[in-house]
Amino acid sequence: MLTRLLKHRRTDLTWLSSTSGVTETELRSLVSGTPPQASQLDGLAAAFRLHAADLCVIAGIPAPEPLTPRDSAAGAAVVGLIRITMALPSNQRAQVNRFVQQLPSELEERPCVTPLIYDPHSAGLGATLANLLCTNRNLHSLTAAAKTLAVLTEGRVYLAASTISGIGRGRVPLTADLVAGFATALGIPRGDLAAITGFELAEPSRSDDPLPAETAALLWSCRRLTAVQVGRVRDEAESMLVPVPEGAPAEEWNRVHHHHGRWWGAPRR
Repeated sequence: MLTRLLKHRRTDLTWLSSTSGVTETELRSLVSGTPPQASQLDGLAAAFRLHAADLCVIAGIPAPEPLTPRDSAAGAAVVGLIRITMALPSNQRAQVNRFVQQLPSELEERPCVTPLIYDPHSAGLGATLANLLCTNRNLHSLTAAAKTLAVLTEGRVYLAASTISGIGRGRVPLTADLVAGFATALGIPRGDLAAITGFELAEPSRSDDPLPAETAALLWSCRRLTAVQVGRVRDEAESMLVPVPEGAPAEEWNRVHHHHGRWWGAPRR
């Protein structure tokens, strides 16, 4: 799959070599199908503006321990944070993102949890997509992964947890709509994921909307946080919600929570 990505980018090898630190000879070898080494992927990821951990999954190489998520228990808490943040106006979304970036990396020992990993050798491309979403975005709960995919695609891709598992195990066939939904949630350019999977993907109709890319980036940033830290960010985002006025038009307000007979949300952007 890395070979497909390299061919899709059709990047000048001299430029790519100078940018990535990988020699032209090595690049030609990778394009011809030679399995990559982990040491080559950091530079290639930076050149392609992809996450190194994602490129490891695409290349079929285990990500180094420093590139793995911080706390496997944090993923379930991320869903609520993402849902609230997507409802907020752009200036408040920026505040949430700044709060995440300012949080320090906790140094306590990580819990020993077996990561959810699907085998691309037996399950194919579906396993790769499921690993990018579940393992690399720290969504070890399949329910959390399904809900996050639905929220990030604004309901366009609404799957059961069992369907996510079926995709990862190669039992549910991929479609162009599924691949497009994964591209949105992962924050990976559609052209790249189309090249990797072989599906032709249409460009989104609202290409100027920054929300999908912002939220995918927030999901990625949260993978370095503990469950406690994610909870703090979620509480901060929730404090920005306001009561929705009685009779307010649905097209003017994002409704998030219904509590004690009132909707709480934020004005639509």
